[in-house]
Amino acid sequence: MDELKIDKSFVLSMETKLDDAKIVRSTIDLAHKLGLTVVAEGVESAKAWDLLRELNCDEAQGHHMDRPMPASAFRQWSAVWMARHRPQVAAGTVPMLH
Repeated sequence: MDELKIDKSFVLSMETKLDDAKIVRSTIDLAHKLGLTVVAEGVESAKAWDLLRELNCDEAQGHHMDRPMPASAFRQWSAVWMARHRPQVAAGTVPMLH
């Protein structure tokens, strides 16, 4: 096991519930200390995405990024998404999104 997922029930409410925000922060910190990559499920807003980035969450998945899509569409989608949302990321890199 090299990855830990944070359930969307915590991620969805971390913007408004202090206890859930603490759980998310603590989970990320603990996972990193154990050498694990952290994936946050249920990222539905830019604010949640930004909070997770501030907490050094490694990967994210959710409707803020987009709806589920076929694997064949991912590379083109990721280039457009990154150019629109994260222009500082070097062109040609593959984002850490699920």
